[in-house]
Amino acid sequence: MIQRGVNLRRLSLDGTSELREDVVARDAPVCIFVNDEPFRTLIASPEMLEELAIGHLFTEGVISNHGDVKSLTVKPLRIDVTLRFSVDLNEVLLGKSRLLTTACGLDSRIQDAELKRLKVSPVENVDASLVSELIRTLNERSKVFRKTGGTHSALLYVEGKDIICFAEDVGRHNALDKVIGYGLRAGVDFSKCTLVSSGRLSGEMVLKAARASIPLICSVSAPLLSGLKIAEETGVTVVGFVRGRRMNHYLELDQD
Repeated sequence: MIQRGVNLRRLSLDGTSELREDVVARDAPVCIFVNDEPFRTLIASPEMLEELAIGHLFTEGVISNHGDVKSLTVKPLRIDVTLRFSVDLNEVLLGKSRLLTTACGLDSRIQDAELKRLKVSPVENVDASLVSELIRTLNERSKVFRKTGGTHSALLYVEGKDIICFAEDVGRHNALDKVIGYGLRAGVDFSKCTLVSSGRLSGEMVLKAARASIPLICSVSAPLLSGLKIAEETGVTVVGFVRGRRMNHYLELDQD
């Protein structure tokens, strides 16, 4: 369960109060070990942990496909991943934190060389009806959020097929990693996918889409400048503020 009951006293400015029962989103430290070495501790909702680990390793550039994983074992709040090759985790994590909270930021070490290599074919004509329907579905499936107000959601849609995965998590990054990890395990063609999120589209969020070669990322929330810069560099198409019958398809940044 990624939610837990809580008793509270609701206070009012008129001096009255009442006892109520409510639910809160559960978060926990989830430790990822790679080849028996500690790699990352994510503050996450404790479900879909296999997808979370695979998606995180993929979007962080540690693995390039699901076949790189020799074995994966999920234990209580610990995930052991054995790869088919050795990896220098100190080099991978150089300058990065080993603890990622629910509000981590873009890694300042992203090199221009990587951004030039991550080229995605942009979506010229965004299907507004489809995007609106995907956001509607995202909101409908976000049951834990409606109960707690403490989670983010993501879903992965395959062109011409269906929504293949939905996830909720206390971290918007984790929710994306979970659905991408599911898609990686399922062998989907990411170039035919749309990634949908409830969270702000910051640089690290758009970068996850680019590393997975997903051409379109949409959100009910706003993009940040860092996200639009990564989108310009990689070709990922960004659609934000999808609300009601309107949305913003971001084109290019003004010249400074």
